[in-house]
Amino acid sequence: MANPRANVLGVSFAMLTLASVLLIVNEGTVSANAWALLALSGVFAAASVMAFFQEQEGDAHLGGQANQPAQGHQTEVQALPDPAENGFDIPVV
Repeated sequence: MANPRANVLGVSFAMLTLASVLLIVNEGTVSANAWALLALSGVFAAASVMAFFQEQEGDAHLGGQANQPAQGHQTEVQALPDPAENGFDIPVV
């Protein structure tokens, strides 16, 4: 299944580019609005490419063992002493 984020960003890029070209054709010159649309379409093009390749990397990652927590494995650092046994006062609220 294709990444919907990459598809939406690609369509947005195409629409902004088309709007910029139509604006240039209608006015006959390249105005500030046309430059703004072209710059914005470049941002959408870059985001579309990043989203497309992010999906490809996600399929190759198997994960598995790295995400599973250790069960029944407790070290001395994790075992906290009882405050009453070590001479600490227990606060009364």
